[in-house]
Amino acid sequence: MKLSTKPRYGLRILAQISADGGDRTPVSGRKIARKQKISVAYIEQILIPMRNAGIVRTVRGPKGGYLLDRPAAEISLLEIIELFEGRLELVEGHISNEASAIWHRLSRVLREEAQSITVAELAEQLTANNPPIIDFSI
Repeated sequence: MKLSTKPRYGLRILAQISADGGDRTPVSGRKIARKQKISVAYIEQILIPMRNAGIVRTVRGPKGGYLLDRPAAEISLLEIIELFEGRLELVEGHISNEASAIWHRLSRVLREEAQSITVAELAEQLTANNPPIIDFSI
């Protein structure tokens, strides 16, 4: 399983919005782009599905930008991965009975762990300059 750039960059973008006060004050796409080294065009492309999913909202005007539409503590890593990649599973389709239980168990553990990590935790890592829970440079 390999994630595309959209969920990885999406998490970086959300963490940056949260770290920059994006639950109260809009954060401009240019500011996010500068801090995360992602083009404004790609940020906007990634934020469209997140806006449609009710994760972020936009504010127009000279002091406009992006805001989290829900608290960062309520947005999970799993939600963002599945928004862009579909259901997080290690195997697809039918596999033999012996292996099936193991792969489904591993998938369940992975999903539970991804559900437990929130954008709030990722934003905390950004602002504290601690080693991130996930490598933002990937």
